[in-house]
Amino acid sequence: MSSTAERKEKNCLNCNATVQGRYCHVCGQENIEPREKFRHMLTHFVFDLFHFDGKFFRTMKYLLLRPGFLAQEHLRGRRMDYLHPIRLYIFTSAFFFLFFFMVSPSMIDGKMDLGNKTIDSTANLKKDSAQNELIKFDRQFLNLKQYDSVQRNLPESKRDGFVVRKLQRQNLILKEKYPSSKVLISKILDVFAHQFPKMLFVSLPLFALLLYILYARKKQYYYADHVVFTLHFYSTVFILIFLAICLNMVLDWTGVYVISGKEGKNFLNGAMRSEYVSLVIGFYWYRSLRNFYGQSRRKTILKFALQLFINMLVFSILFLLFFLFSFMII
Repeated sequence: MSSTAERKEKNCLNCNATVQGRYCHVCGQENIEPREKFRHMLTHFVFDLFHFDGKFFRTMKYLLLRPGFLAQEHLRGRRMDYLHPIRLYIFTSAFFFLFFFMVSPSMIDGKMDLGNKTIDSTANLKKDSAQNELIKFDRQFLNLKQYDSVQRNLPESKRDGFVVRKLQRQNLILKEKYPSSKVLISKILDVFAHQFPKMLFVSLPLFALLLYILYARKKQYYYADHVVFTLHFYSTVFILIFLAICLNMVLDWTGVYVISGKEGKNFLNGAMRSEYVSLVIGFYWYRSLRNFYGQSRRKTILKFALQLFINMLVFSILFLLFFLFSFMII
């Protein structure tokens, strides 16, 4: 409670409702004098800071160590001690992608750094250095003007369809703008990397919808309950990948190798590699389903496998759509 003097007037300065007590029953604003001393402002700042930190660290503790627990707490109505799922998702996703784009400048160069390996993303897309087109079509054109001229002279039934025409025109536009295939692919990957947060956000309600279908026989869950579960799961994925990246950076920086392998790297130095992170995320995913929905181990494994397979298909489609979108807006 604030130590600022309470106003003698009983009208709320925020909503003008009649106040009974120190707080407005309509909007919740404290009915205190509007002119605040610096000491009171500092007190509020310290209180709010530690209040947020208390919620944040408590949320992180249960989020990482007790899969599915926070979603259960939210369902039971115990919410004051933890960050709201939406606020948690916004904070973790914003922090993760800000951090990721800061430490991964190699994405701009068309390369992805995975642990101790550097993979040139153009290797699979260009084998011949003379090839300078991203998309191959049956007919090759020198420039956009030539393509439009050929299309106009063709009978309407033999012209390219809407989708092919859009892709072909964009391909020729980019071919003129970026003669080098490597530069073009780097630009597309850079745009796609910045579209990735949007892709995850679009996938979130689809992920929750699949849970709603898989657990439809358990009538006690609303769709919003599955959304809460999904928000907590996505937030955990951001944190786990962030921790893996940090671990890999620390090990590379210190050069400490405890258990050497063929390449002089210990198993911890592979923590950022996708296979290790995927195993950790997969186990956490399974434990979350088991703890939150409370079904048997056999049913949970079956539904986990089914959800994993379907989500791979969904993410593949979203990946393709957002990659084409990145290609079209570059």
